[in-house]
Amino acid sequence: MRENMKLGSLLKFAFLLIALFSDLAFSLTVYAPKGSMVYYNDKFVGVVQKDSISFNAEFPGTLKVVKPGFVPFEKTLTDDVTVTVELSLPSFLNLKVTPKNARVFVNGQLVEVDTFNGTARLQINSGVHEIKAEAPGYATKTLRVEINPYEEKDLEITLKRTVTLKLVSEKNIDNAILGGMLINLPSTIEVEPGKYKLYLPNIFLKSIQEIEVPFLDEYVYKVDSTQMFKLTIDGSPAGAYAWISGQIWKLPTTIVLPENSYDIRIFSQNYEDYETKVELRKDTKIFYNLKPKWEVSQRTVNNNYVIEYDGYVRDRVVVKPWFTTIKDNAGNIVWYGFSDGSLKNLPKTVPILISKDMICMVGTTIFKGPTILQVASGTNILVFDNRRAKSEERIQVEGPTVIDTEDRVLVNVYSKDVCEVYWDDEFIGNTPIYFFVTSAGKHKLTFVRNGLKVNEQIVDAKQGQLNEFRQSF
Repeated sequence: MRENMKLGSLLKFAFLLIALFSDLAFSLTVYAPKGSMVYYNDKFVGVVQKDSISFNAEFPGTLKVVKPGFVPFEKTLTDDVTVTVELSLPSFLNLKVTPKNARVFVNGQLVEVDTFNGTARLQINSGVHEIKAEAPGYATKTLRVEINPYEEKDLEITLKRTVTLKLVSEKNIDNAILGGMLINLPSTIEVEPGKYKLYLPNIFLKSIQEIEVPFLDEYVYKVDSTQMFKLTIDGSPAGAYAWISGQIWKLPTTIVLPENSYDIRIFSQNYEDYETKVELRKDTKIFYNLKPKWEVSQRTVNNNYVIEYDGYVRDRVVVKPWFTTIKDNAGNIVWYGFSDGSLKNLPKTVPILISKDMICMVGTTIFKGPTILQVASGTNILVFDNRRAKSEERIQVEGPTVIDTEDRVLVNVYSKDVCEVYWDDEFIGNTPIYFFVTSAGKHKLTFVRNGLKVNEQIVDAKQGQLNEFRQSF
């Protein structure tokens, strides 16, 4: 009885092993058209008799299915699966190249070309393929070709000894020059390979651009068409400053900058800052009017004398350095010097104005001109002319005093708005101008603002006084 039980257990275990190994023996099933030949890891497995074939396989492995007249199927498998194979009819690519000795690569693989007639016929999978042709002395040509299933496509490739240069530009640019040719951009031209210089009108940031054209059938170059535009900044107070991209400009000004977005800060002593943003896509003007931190109103002192700040009587002035001239009711100058606009009484000092190459000694201190000194009334000073030997002269100062010579008189020039100043047609600076040295006599004084002449006059500069000239309206 026991022996029969043991025999029964052994038989059950044997059937279990047979079932287990039976599953492993048919771990890969391939469905394919009848007559297809199946290979696994380059070993022939068999021919599909009906619609499938099953066999034991090790993973990973490469499955290949072929049938005469169809494109082979190939796939790498990593696990036991059921694979359905749909074989497609082949596509063909008929090539013809010029010159006939050109080398042709399809997807990086060199193909055989009949050098007698420059042709090749290729069986090829459907899809997109990269074709490259090259020959000595010709530009290499690369193109992509799409082949449909079952399609037979003819492709003719003709290599050139020149390069098709495509100059791409975001803007239309006239009168550009490349290799001595006048062209308009964007443009497509035929050139020989090599280095070229592209010249653009000087309104562009990169008016000269170097291009190296490789020996290809077609080469695309993107032209830098960043343009330059004028930015004009003007307003009140004159002599303020603008901060733009890390640089500081004295105002008013007109500057040329590449088109871009700019953050601008305008500032001046004793005024609140003004900030703005500019999209510079064309010539642009900015006008500003800074708000003073502190203003004073002072037109007279001691109710008897009129005050001029930088040449003009002003209702209100910002607290800052001004060249201040005080006159009596008859228009005679009784005092001048620099003040902050807050004078309430006539200063007790006496001004001494010293011209260029003049030396003044007050006590043991030496001063060289051009400059202005303030001393007490009755002060004795020693004066020298640096251009002449033994020119020492002692002077007692009682009122406003100018120490100059006929060829070195002193001039101040003012305007309400900042102007460029030309003295006898030579630029001498922007207003206000203090202690300009010139010769006595008549001169032409010209005021220019924003490139336009706004005033011109003949003035008479005299020795022994401070000559103050203003823009006439």
